[in-house]
Amino acid sequence: MPTYQEFRQFCKNDHLGRAMLADPARAKVREAVMAGASDALARAAMRWRVGNAYYSFLREVYTVVELRFRGVELQVHPLADALFRVDCWTENTAVSLHVENAKYRNGPSQGRKIPTGRLLADLQPPIDFKDIALKPASVFGSVHLPVSAQLDDTAAALSRGR
Repeated sequence: MPTYQEFRQFCKNDHLGRAMLADPARAKVREAVMAGASDALARAAMRWRVGNAYYSFLREVYTVVELRFRGVELQVHPLADALFRVDCWTENTAVSLHVENAKYRNGPSQGRKIPTGRLLADLQPPIDFKDIALKPASVFGSVHLPVSAQLDDTAAALSRGR
């Protein structure tokens, strides 16, 4: 997997990277500046959002690989993530990974993001839900991953659910 810095270089130097990512991001920054934001603030906000999305992707891939390594058979699909906030699932359990944040998501009821369990509560037949909650990162510019104990506990819980 490329580092975030390598990913940024791809977006900057590769024709496809510019067309898919860098050019649309620059257009949104210009739009924010035209709406009154400072250029520095708009660029920093875009960098923050892109970095968060990239590190989130790395965190999800790492988690799935580690859980599979622990013997858990998992399924993954980008639409399950985008539409239902399900990062992966087993036969009857949806798994969601998130970093706790009081404004975004912190436990089952705090924050603006609806937890997966509430979002899919009426699903028939019903399924179980497993959250992997990470405390906020303490280092800027480094991917924030679940620790081995969290992955071990999650693998054990998912294996019991079979």
